[in-house]
Amino acid sequence: MNKILVTGGLGQVGAHIYKYLKNDFELILLDNLSNAKISPPNDCLFIKGDILDDAIYSSLPEIDFIIHTAAQISVKKSTKEPVFDAKTNIEGTLKLLEFARKRDIKKFVYLSSAATFGVPKFLPITEEHPREPLSPYGLSKLVGERYTMLYNSLYNLPTTSLILFNLYSNLQKIDDPYSGVISKFIHLIHLNSSPIIEGDGTQTRDFIHVQDVVSAIKLVLKNDKSNGESYNIGTGKQTSILELANLLLKIGKKDLSINYTEPRTGDIKHSYCSISKAQKELNFNPKIRLEEGLTEIYYNVV
Repeated sequence: MNKILVTGGLGQVGAHIYKYLKNDFELILLDNLSNAKISPPNDCLFIKGDILDDAIYSSLPEIDFIIHTAAQISVKKSTKEPVFDAKTNIEGTLKLLEFARKRDIKKFVYLSSAATFGVPKFLPITEEHPREPLSPYGLSKLVGERYTMLYNSLYNLPTTSLILFNLYSNLQKIDDPYSGVISKFIHLIHLNSSPIIEGDGTQTRDFIHVQDVVSAIKLVLKNDKSNGESYNIGTGKQTSILELANLLLKIGKKDLSINYTEPRTGDIKHSYCSISKAQKELNFNPKIRLEEGLTEIYYNVV
């Protein structure tokens, strides 16, 4: 079987790559344990290490593909520690790209973020939308994406970037600093407490289940037409935060009121993407409906 190096292999996306791809590929999971969601599995090679550590690269076995999920992903932390954010997301990505170039990797898949777009100038957001990130995190992910594309054009390294919108999975936890609105709502509803919405709840997001993200990753691994390209990975549908809260109340069969607080400063009002490019070029079609995905998570929170 082809060998895949998964950076951030114990994180939210990495853990699901392991779950859904372990039967089709030989996986090598690399993780520094800073934000691990699962314990190292026994049925594949796990390497404890950091992508910034040069010594790690000399110890890696022969590899066919790289899926780069490791990142500093907290917007708040990036604002407080922009140098740390840049070292991890820019320098770390660059070191990994150099390794891939020297090893003649068959495909390098980079996970980018909708935070690279900033405030939407039009909707739905296409891949051609201007990139004006609002945080050091958004900027560092954009620079990593640009380096990934440059390595394709300059060194002929097969690379593809996937721009993820609002990812959700059952591995989000309420005590996790990177927890999203879904896990916060679920936590409150499980406690029979009212969901708390910041603002009036009309703000919208594009929620994509991690299983569909892994499906997109699998599609690009051996798709040569995706080399040098970036793709939006979402559902192409917008869901308001109020709709999300009501849906979770319905799933939990709870009759609770919804509480409202002041909106977050600088919060983007509406964000959802066009996935027509990924549909056309990758045959990507998300399969997990929001209610289905939320039901699974609501009753299987870990």
